[in-house]
Amino acid sequence: MNVNKKIYLEGKAVTVQLDGKHTFPHDYGKIGIDSVKKHNNIVYRSWNIQFNKDIAAEEQDNAGLDEVQIMFNINHDISWFVKNKQISTIDSHSKVKEKVEMGKGEVCIFRNNDYSTGMTYAADITFKFKSMQMPTSFFRTLLSKFFSTKDIRALETQFLIHVTKTSITPEMFKVLSEIDTSDRFKEYEGIYLESKMIELTALVLYGIAYHKTEEIQRLAVPNKKDTERIELLREQIQRQPADEYDAPSVASSLGMSVSKLNRSFRTLYGTSLHAYVQDKRLEYAAHLIQEHNFAISEAAQKAGYTNMSHFSKSFSKKYGMLPKHFLEKNKQRHLELFISSH
Repeated sequence: MNVNKKIYLEGKAVTVQLDGKHTFPHDYGKIGIDSVKKHNNIVYRSWNIQFNKDIAAEEQDNAGLDEVQIMFNINHDISWFVKNKQISTIDSHSKVKEKVEMGKGEVCIFRNNDYSTGMTYAADITFKFKSMQMPTSFFRTLLSKFFSTKDIRALETQFLIHVTKTSITPEMFKVLSEIDTSDRFKEYEGIYLESKMIELTALVLYGIAYHKTEEIQRLAVPNKKDTERIELLREQIQRQPADEYDAPSVASSLGMSVSKLNRSFRTLYGTSLHAYVQDKRLEYAAHLIQEHNFAISEAAQKAGYTNMSHFSKSFSKKYGMLPKHFLEKNKQRHLELFISSH
């Protein structure tokens, strides 16, 4: 997972180690990587970048890699370029150097076949990005599971010859946050990560295929301070879903009104605070039943439910079966596993 990248600042080469630990030389500012997730050829990173002065940073190659890169711009508009020396052989009407204006709340995808890329950063602003990289060969293999060779060529022309972008939707924000806290699934994290990374890729491709950026109403993304507060709240819900999260108390603890809390939470995650809490409680109860053989009433109580009728109805709606049938199915699964292993 340790990758060394050489970037150029004002013509001076600086090496950055992308393992989430190494920090940027303090003379220029800092590059912080909050998290690095990797599974089955897909690498996900969460970035914080800040420079002490206006500066253009350039990466002259991609360390010899041919990758599909997806980048989510979270909080500030930024301009950047991709210098593609091979693009003229694909599209004679295209410019070799492609300039991209990327707004806050936008996501882009492009193929970096060892191209030169660069961004212009304003001073004293913390830029937050989230990114996913995968080998182009893996991207093609992924598409081949669902599309013909002819369709794949058409899709690559649509998505990968140029830098293409769309707005980050609430569904994308939700999956990004789920990837950030995937470690809560412990030994099952790998399975969870793979499904979420593929889901996120699908959401981006769908967004670009069916929505032009200029035709999408931009999300009124909360400011940096409010976003960070709500993100910490969401992480707490993921890890401790049984705690109390009534909106007035939560809003007061975050220093905002109930209406602002609900509006901001829905903007970022595409659902209400109440619905999100209930969903995570149901997931936790199902986990206790499935993985730890908890009795239904005990699982419900530990997940934060006091009304068993309400729990049973909500559980059935989410999982398509009553909790008792879920338990019976789980016992049968364990029995089959036991028999097959002996």
